[in-house]
Amino acid sequence: MAEEIKQTTFSFDDDEAKAVARCEVGTGDLPGKATFWLVFAVLISFGIRVVLDLPLPSVNMLGIYGATALLWILFLFYIRHRLHVTEEELKKRSLILVEEDEGFALYEFSTELRYHAGYDEITSVEKGEHIYRISAPMGRVCLPVRKLPAGFRDRIESLSEAKQIPRSWM
Repeated sequence: MAEEIKQTTFSFDDDEAKAVARCEVGTGDLPGKATFWLVFAVLISFGIRVVLDLPLPSVNMLGIYGATALLWILFLFYIRHRLHVTEEELKKRSLILVEEDEGFALYEFSTELRYHAGYDEITSVEKGEHIYRISAPMGRVCLPVRKLPAGFRDRIESLSEAKQIPRSWM
């Protein structure tokens, strides 16, 4: 029996590109969570010092806290810039998803193979609001949820040997 091959061409829209950029850069929603917990820890530290009537940090120590906060803010700006550059690159791409009976491949243009995986090789499927991130021995790939054929989505979500993980990259 011959394999049935289906092709789907897609590109990422704004929301999908933002989520994929967070995956590719590796930040996810970490900067926001880390900022919250750092500010929370500093406020609790100051609160405990006030309640226990301990001396507040010296001016030198407050200067170090300020320099650390400035470096953290600069780091957040760098991450935001890197995410923006990656988003713009992703929006320009036109990708071709080729579905086969045993797996799928992702091409940029019609000849440049970007990703290939058999359905039995997939170890995890992370589903977010806008994208799937599929992991296999070849690596990870992000695909837009809304632009994939329903049959492919059902097949990916029904893989029994792959972990199905809900995610929020935003």
